[in-house]
Amino acid sequence: MQKTKKYILLLVIGISCFSLLFFIYSTLSNNPQAPIIQNEGERSVKQHSVDNITLFIDYSGVKTNEIFENISLTDYKTTVYDLLLNCCEVSILNYGEYIYVNGINSVGTGWIYTVNNEPLPNIPADYYNLLDNDTVKWTHV
Repeated sequence: MQKTKKYILLLVIGISCFSLLFFIYSTLSNNPQAPIIQNEGERSVKQHSVDNITLFIDYSGVKTNEIFENISLTDYKTTVYDLLLNCCEVSILNYGEYIYVNGINSVGTGWIYTVNNEPLPNIPADYYNLLDNDTVKWTHV
């Protein structure tokens, strides 16, 4: 009788864990708050290389701001995320379809980016394709 109770308890725990994992996966993969919107126009095609890119890191007073100028990216690694990796130490959260930048140069959570001072793009940094002469600003909020 004691052995049967243990097996039933293990079965209930196993089913609960599987159900929880399934719920978390379905919530993250179908999150209506974070759709991946494809770039339009020129930005819809990833470039082999881009030149004269400027990266500004605004730490919002946590540490001294940084600027990286005249950066070139090659080998189709030409997204906002690729630029950041090229210049900084980056920590991320990987959500499968896209990434979330969790830290830049040891300054943690709360980063947003803009390109050419335009309104915030609704595109994850690893999907936003850069063009020549773009200016990217990452801001700690």
